[in-house]
Amino acid sequence: MVEVEAIDRAGNFIGWLFVDGVNMSQLMLENGLSRLHFTAERSNYYRALQAAEESAKLKNKNMWKDYEEPKEEIVEEPTERKANFRGVCVTEVTPQLRVYCQFTDEGGKLDMLTEQMRNMLLSDPPLPGSYHPGVGDFCVALFSVDSQWYRARVEKVESADRIHVKFIDFGNKEIVTSSRVSSLPSDYSTNILPSQAHEYALALVKPPEDTDSLHEAFQALCGLVGASQFLVNVEYKDGGMEYVTLVSPASVKPVFCFSHS
Repeated sequence: MVEVEAIDRAGNFIGWLFVDGVNMSQLMLENGLSRLHFTAERSNYYRALQAAEESAKLKNKNMWKDYEEPKEEIVEEPTERKANFRGVCVTEVTPQLRVYCQFTDEGGKLDMLTEQMRNMLLSDPPLPGSYHPGVGDFCVALFSVDSQWYRARVEKVESADRIHVKFIDFGNKEIVTSSRVSSLPSDYSTNILPSQAHEYALALVKPPEDTDSLHEAFQALCGLVGASQFLVNVEYKDGGMEYVTLVSPASVKPVFCFSHS
């Protein structure tokens, strides 16, 4: 038996399949063969489905065979909030809702260093094939959007045509070929100017655990930020990560939004 509950915009039926009176969705959840979707909260069968999934977790069935109940993390917060806002430009947001920022009062140093570095590479171009990247190496890489050199770091080397790099002054990542990457000249190393992309997490915000919801949150946040500047304040630290509040200077109220390069 099929029980239709709704029809989506594409004309697809959304509902339930019963075999001999057994809800197949519930049966799959009980056996650890599927995961409960957040939209089930609107269903009349939600409590039964939720109980089925919890049962599979407790019995470590199939997809839950290595599952362990998440331990509650205790974050020590300061007894008195300290506000020390600093101007930033948001340069990147990750699918995990982490944000990378550049401090606006440091922007001039980066612009000057990048311009000098590019002029040097233009007058003395890297010799193709002379650089053999290794994981963890600081380097320079050509960004696909503007084909300009930027400082980067090698994260993974699959082959000469698939070198994973992270642009250390912006936070975004790309896969490049060996012809688009070269060693970082010592005059422009992180000893001269540290990496300018600072990674933060949002204070008192827990990203959704559901994959679809997390993706929707990521897309929404990317669409909100525009090219605006913000003020950032570190509220607390946990596990080496700084958790922050972002404030729009115009509205002077907290906002949680970023851009994606």
